[in-house]
Amino acid sequence: MSVAYFPGMKLEDLPIPRDVAVTRRWPDQLVEMADHIGAYHALRVVERFGGQKIYVAADPERNCLREVLDARLTRTMSHVYGRQEIDVPVARAALAEARRAPIIASVRNGDMTVAEAARILGTARTYVSQLVNRSREAADAEPLRRPSLRDPRQIEMFEPWDGTSR
Repeated sequence: MSVAYFPGMKLEDLPIPRDVAVTRRWPDQLVEMADHIGAYHALRVVERFGGQKIYVAADPERNCLREVLDARLTRTMSHVYGRQEIDVPVARAALAEARRAPIIASVRNGDMTVAEAARILGTARTYVSQLVNRSREAADAEPLRRPSLRDPRQIEMFEPWDGTSR
């Protein structure tokens, strides 16, 4: 799934990539949750309930996690955490790291400048340069899609020259 770039985009506008993986920035409780339901779904729970204390009902039909998880994963969470109140970690660093992966991949790919990436991430250009050049973060992430600069309503006035005369 490739996300499209738009001017004025912020980090919060980016979805959590489905192929996200657990990293060292993840709190232990989030890692444990990811072991049961997967990294992507664990981050979706954090995105919705981060910083809250939630009651996980033993009955999946009454489980508040039904809002963000499918029936199978809700049953799993009810089985593992049923009849417990759990503090869902905020995990800002884990969410930010997951969401910024397509941005870093776009800079590495040459589709976006460091300045554009810094504006989206809300950070300094030097930090973005360090992420791009000195880390393995987002090494296998898919870059953002850039919209075409060509307006489809306009006709082509000139054909590209192929070196032959007509």
